[in-house]
Amino acid sequence: MAKTNDSMVRAQERRRTGFFGFFAESFREIRRVRWPKRREVVMYTAVALVVCAILGLLVWGFDIGVSRLMSLIGVD
Repeated sequence: MAKTNDSMVRAQERRRTGFFGFFAESFREIRRVRWPKRREVVMYTAVALVVCAILGLLVWGFDIGVSRLMSLIGVD
């Protein structure tokens, strides 16, 4: 008989626990998460804000360009 894998046994036990097993497993997963440090969060936020500003400027510039092009053509 083949030896069962330890993780397979744990997975089967989790399936048997039902609704509350879901929450127990969720809390186990949350404990294993590597949460970012404060400096990382600040850097990621800064990058996101810069990218949003750049994209906003690009869209604004495109909008101005299309508006001027439409007014040159005579479509208002």
